[in-house]
Amino acid sequence: MSPSFLREPLLHFLLLGGLLFGLDYWLTPTAALEQTIVLEPETLNALAGNFTQARGRTPTQEELSELAVRWLTDEVLVREARELKLAQGDDVIRNRLASQMRAVVQHQNPLGEPSRDELERFFQAHQNNYDIPSHYDLEQRFVAGGVSEAELLAAQWRKQIAPAQWPQATTSLRHRPASNIVAIYGEPASDALLREPYHWQAVATQRGAQVARVTRVYPAQSAEFEAVRPRVARDWRLAEQQRRIAAEVARMAQGYRISVPPEVPQAVVDAIAHAVKSEDAR
Repeated sequence: MSPSFLREPLLHFLLLGGLLFGLDYWLTPTAALEQTIVLEPETLNALAGNFTQARGRTPTQEELSELAVRWLTDEVLVREARELKLAQGDDVIRNRLASQMRAVVQHQNPLGEPSRDELERFFQAHQNNYDIPSHYDLEQRFVAGGVSEAELLAAQWRKQIAPAQWPQATTSLRHRPASNIVAIYGEPASDALLREPYHWQAVATQRGAQVARVTRVYPAQSAEFEAVRPRVARDWRLAEQQRRIAAEVARMAQGYRISVPPEVPQAVVDAIAHAVKSEDAR
């Protein structure tokens, strides 16, 4: 006969509870493991692969570091969102969770109206974004016979012995910055066009041979604060929101152990270390 204490309901309850606790411990990762974030090389390769597919080129070290920091930011936000049960009953994807958590952070840290001093400091720190760079008007004409014919035609037009109908055969490009001219003609041809404005040049582009010239130069202009103040205020709000989210993510990340394998480039490691560094320590 079994001892009487084995028939006690309280003992059965404790044994069952212990069994369930053991199963839960075995099936569920430990708290320490849950608080560990590991950036695996495979994840980094996938981020680089997505970038290459979207942009048609491999990311630079700086861009790869930015991708890694964005991944880490999203991972922290996703875990915090799960803690808040934002996705309870809804099979949302990782980006949706991170987006929801960003909205929570923004709601908890509402922006007030910036003072004039704040806007002026922001304007002075980013004035290059508001200055009007040099820009140009151009005219061009495609030449069916290739670069050699374009060179001959450019030489004729520079001597002003072109056929009378040539102005009607050209197309105009208006108010193009230097970066756009480089995108159209490539660097060597663009250098020649901008170095010798008003002179016809033979240029080879991906779309074929052309003759082209700059017809008007608009000098660069420094922006005046009052003229661009609405843009400055909009950009300040965006930058301040991003700064506050980054600071809150850094604070949240203090509750995690960030693990980066040695295969990950040092530039990526440094970027992540900076991203999770609390604002007070910066």
